[in-house]
Amino acid sequence: MTDITAMASSSSLLSIILSTSDQDDGGNSVVVGGTRTNNDCSSNTTNNKVGGGCVDRDISSVPPPPEPLPRCHQSLTSAVQCLSTYELLHEIQILDNYRRDNNGDLYRKVRTLLFLYALHRYHLPIRRLHTRARDCGEKHNDKAKSNTSCTKSTTAFCPMGYAALLDRRFDDAIDYFLASVQQDAMFISSDDHDDSVLDPDTNNDDEDYGEIDGNSKHPAPRYVVPQQISLLSNLNCTSPKMNGHAVMTITATPSGSAPSSRSLDEEENLLSIDGSSSVGKKQRKNPSIGATHTISLTSSQRHPRQCHRLPLPSDATSSALAKAYRELAFQTLAGQVRNSVRSHPGNEWMFRMSDVKEQPLRWSEEILPSQLRHPTQSAESDDSHRTSSVVLIERTPVRMDLCHSCWSDIFFLAMDYPEAARVINCSVDLAVRNSSSNDGGGNSHNHRPTPPIECRLQLTTTNPGTIKLTSVDLQSSVTLTHVSQVFAYGADHLGLLKAGLVASGIVPLGLEERCKSGCSKDDVPLEELLSVMMVPPTKDPVGTNTSSSSESPDGELLQRRCAYGIELTTHVRNIPKGSRLAVSTNLLGSIIAVCMRATRQISSTSGPLLESERRLVAARAILGEWLGGSGGGWQDSGGLWPGLKLICGVLSTEGDPEFGISRGRLLPSHHLLKEDEAPESLLHALEKSLILVHGGMAQNVGPILEMVTEKYLLREEEEWRARHASMEILDDLLLAIRRSDVKAIAKLVTRNFFGPIRTIIPMATNIYTETLIERVQGHFGENFWGFVMCGGMSGGGMGFMFDPTAKDEALTVLESIMLQTKREMEYSLPFAMNPVVFDYNVNEQGTVAELCREGPSCDIDETKHKPANVHESTTHLDDLLDELGFDSNEQEQVRSDLRLGKIGLANNRLSHESELSDVIPSDVIVIDEGSVSDNVRKRGLDALQSGSVGCVTLAAGVGSRWTQGAGVVKALNPFCCIGGKHRCFLDVHLAKNRRVGAEVGMSIPHAITTSWMTDAAISTYVESLDDVNGVFLSKGQSIGLRMIPTLRDLKFLWKEQSHQLLDERSEKVRESVRSALLSWAESNGEGSDYRDNSPAQCLSPVGHWYEFPNLLLSGTLARMIQFRPRLKTLMLHNIDTIGADVDAEILGKFLETESTLAFEVVPRRIEDVGGGLCRVNGRPRLVEGLALPKVDDELKFSYFNSLTTWIDIDKLLSKFGLDRNDILENSRNIPRSINSFSRRLPTYVTIKDVKKRWGTGQVSFTRCKIATFNIIFNSRSNSRSKFDVRLGGCLSCCSV
Repeated sequence: MTDITAMASSSSLLSIILSTSDQDDGGNSVVVGGTRTNNDCSSNTTNNKVGGGCVDRDISSVPPPPEPLPRCHQSLTSAVQCLSTYELLHEIQILDNYRRDNNGDLYRKVRTLLFLYALHRYHLPIRRLHTRARDCGEKHNDKAKSNTSCTKSTTAFCPMGYAALLDRRFDDAIDYFLASVQQDAMFISSDDHDDSVLDPDTNNDDEDYGEIDGNSKHPAPRYVVPQQISLLSNLNCTSPKMNGHAVMTITATPSGSAPSSRSLDEEENLLSIDGSSSVGKKQRKNPSIGATHTISLTSSQRHPRQCHRLPLPSDATSSALAKAYRELAFQTLAGQVRNSVRSHPGNEWMFRMSDVKEQPLRWSEEILPSQLRHPTQSAESDDSHRTSSVVLIERTPVRMDLCHSCWSDIFFLAMDYPEAARVINCSVDLAVRNSSSNDGGGNSHNHRPTPPIECRLQLTTTNPGTIKLTSVDLQSSVTLTHVSQVFAYGADHLGLLKAGLVASGIVPLGLEERCKSGCSKDDVPLEELLSVMMVPPTKDPVGTNTSSSSESPDGELLQRRCAYGIELTTHVRNIPKGSRLAVSTNLLGSIIAVCMRATRQISSTSGPLLESERRLVAARAILGEWLGGSGGGWQDSGGLWPGLKLICGVLSTEGDPEFGISRGRLLPSHHLLKEDEAPESLLHALEKSLILVHGGMAQNVGPILEMVTEKYLLREEEEWRARHASMEILDDLLLAIRRSDVKAIAKLVTRNFFGPIRTIIPMATNIYTETLIERVQGHFGENFWGFVMCGGMSGGGMGFMFDPTAKDEALTVLESIMLQTKREMEYSLPFAMNPVVFDYNVNEQGTVAELCREGPSCDIDETKHKPANVHESTTHLDDLLDELGFDSNEQEQVRSDLRLGKIGLANNRLSHESELSDVIPSDVIVIDEGSVSDNVRKRGLDALQSGSVGCVTLAAGVGSRWTQGAGVVKALNPFCCIGGKHRCFLDVHLAKNRRVGAEVGMSIPHAITTSWMTDAAISTYVESLDDVNGVFLSKGQSIGLRMIPTLRDLKFLWKEQSHQLLDERSEKVRESVRSALLSWAESNGEGSDYRDNSPAQCLSPVGHWYEFPNLLLSGTLARMIQFRPRLKTLMLHNIDTIGADVDAEILGKFLETESTLAFEVVPRRIEDVGGGLCRVNGRPRLVEGLALPKVDDELKFSYFNSLTTWIDIDKLLSKFGLDRNDILENSRNIPRSINSFSRRLPTYVTIKDVKKRWGTGQVSFTRCKIATFNIIFNSRSNSRSKFDVRLGGCLSCCSV
């Protein structure tokens, strides 16, 4: 084993990971800005006043200068900034050796893996760029050599490494990728001059970077690191004094900077989106990152061994290693959570049980029908007892969190840094207010807040020997007959109910192993399991120690027991998906609680739970979420507890399954705030001030939780300080709660959102949320006290706090503001429903059960109505098809070809006899500083200045992949903040063209292609802009109707095409989903039109190829030529290719080649899938991924197609048999020429996910695999040489 001490002494990065921190001192304290605070969840916590407390601290005050971070919390960026490229490569070797030897400490192993991920993902690319620029400059002194690549990989990825990556064998993948490094790497010598060192004038003169342990302060070299760009909007929260009172106002000042009046065109961040100016590409130097605290290495550390050359991996290999290291880190974390769940007291027996006869659980006598309680009764009395079945009802509130200390409750953070894991949340009952609550007849009314989650369990004779699961709100029901069906979580919409059955122990997890073979004889009828559980109860009050082996009931008694089955019914009342109130976790906890009560694992079948019972149910809920392949943080099960509570992470101690592996336990401690900590007056005051809403957005919070973990481990300084600031805010909140100061609470939760939360994860906010806050502030002024984000991100569950005198008005006005704002933004953001306002009360009991005799008083309200808050299009699909000129005859021809097998996924592929290989250097033109001569650059500039260049942006599609199936107009999706404002894709591209036009003194005509799905929204948006001169919209003239895929294509998709293997539980869910999809496709008719959804999900654009013909058919190209008669060249690109711009150097190269078309390709990274540039039978060609004969062919390709295409207008028109006059005169030949040309192109079949909303209360989604048909621009064609005369004129932009 490697000597870790020796490794640490020669590695600055490893020494950071191994450094002892204040959080490792074995105590229960944490350093916050130099002040030590106690993390005990007792009442003493509220006495810890940090920095003067919340009431006396002015939110708008300027914080003191930050103190240097301890060594153990030094950020990776600041540490790397003092390492040369050679030293950095040596550090990477040391870190990789350490993570292999470290089998104990979870935190250090995972942090090492994340360091390696970040180095390969962010730091090596920018070092490689500087090294390549130097090498290319040396090799391109002779400009005649500009047509060759200075670096060329022999292969993109190691095939064995890629296969291991897909199979989740991440350790093996890393080994394979590392072994392949030297095949395509540059070699860096310790004696080489490192061009990544920054010039001295880029250093901050106020900073000294010298020895940390000595007095020497000799300047150490500073090396380039990735530039940090603020992604926060200008919306900020300050608290000036108004009439002697502190109020919240919204200003337009970015955090930490002066107000900015720059336009988007003037923002430096936007000007260098692709790292260069479009007119003359000059490498920008990266400034230092502000106040970083770095160390410098001694000479022995700088040259730790006599190794003169180290390999610098290629872009492709580095990206593959980055993915493998990151996935291994999260796999390691998931494995520890899984082990902790399995090892938690009370859970172990469920994993060990492998035979139904070993089932120790028995039904509680209180829920047994009379016939089972008195099995010797005469047959004559049976019917009367069967009609009096007992129903066990569990009612559970949801949780509303006031502060989660920046997601501190997610498992790894809480298990590694339990002192900082603290959450304040409250259990609440809910009711939807006013128009958002509809009784089915269109009548609006209010409901009294009640626990929104209800679960019912009973033994009945309706389905003997089975388990019937029903979700009232999802309007779904299924009857299970075999054990294997319980473990098929994705086979229907009731996976959560199945996970509850398993986690409660009714169907123990150990039985799953018996069903894995897939053989029917190994499956177990549920009748056998239920028979064992029907044995009359013993004296054991819990049942887990009962063994059925000692009991041998006779056949007659067994037959009578099997006459009963289980019915489990759940109902979530009018809480839509994405509420951020942890509905699914508390629903799972409620299911588990009712099942455990029924099987005597909980002492009482009625009333609230004991504290120990709540903790056991919470642990089982974590198990249930793991079974279903999901899960958030431990605070989500807070609805099991009553009232307002402080939840804290706990240090692991001997006896805990986590002891010796992680510092903290899996489960936290819950401290219910007492009267002196949270007076009763506070809860009433909160109810009078806080309005709880659902903003209507439903988004996946999973990626945010992964980003939180990643940033926690990388310790970037700004984000690390933000985390500690949030901890201070929680201390202040406890003080404000003790004082019943609701206004101070409002200020603090608002500061938490605008400060720490947005700093750590900018994605937690969005333009919708910030617009709501701005408009509410503008309407209510000082009567608006603050904003609270519920859960992991905003847009769904949120809270607005008002002066109690203004709350009645706010209830009406707030709903109106939300609805109006949603209507303005519903095409650009993923809304699932119209916004709603909740009435709520604090729940003082937690989850509570009652026994009820079957009858009218026990009936659950199963009124099936469609709530008014679910938004659906009123446009009938057939009317829309007629309006759009849908060609039904062509649709029937496509359907016939699909069913006959003439087209399909298998037919997309090139012949297996085709020989595919990577391109050679002469097939591409590499664009970099050394390959573009002054003459080429001047030629591009001259073309721009003469007005002969235009731009075409493809914006016809909805961002279904971008928003995970939710249909929004992708062009208008505000994907990030630039220059302090939320910007959409269209903003970015319009600004780029305006910038280039301003630089050359000539505007660029800009066409934006649309479709029926995007035209209205984009037209409205463009009309709202100030300067739209030279902007043209080209509405699509074709539309496609999606079809239900064939079983043949679905099986081909899953078996013949490569897919990333998921973790064990998620993979099982995916397999059951696939089985359900096959049944769905077969029952609905293979190749049938897909109509069971909103029109936006049933229709689709028909392919990129149609976009250029649409320019001709719509007259858009004619209008562009009339606007700019000298127009000769177009740059066409996708709306979400944000790095594309009209670059003078690339334009000059294209004009020099005299090609009809040229395509920008980029060096392939591991994320780039779907084909690329290659040679097919010796000829260069762009091939779609779905056309590749073998899935691993793609690994050979060094370049990925960006679809950014340069077009010579006249030459391309000649391929259609047209000329410029035909376009200007709108010749009748245009449609005929297009149809003639289109017959030379194939039809590809693609399958994609679409979302469908269903249900009433808990509005949910399902994903369907739908077939679409696309003619892809410049794709597979035997006539390719006639179409693309000079494919050798392909371009590749190598700059980052």
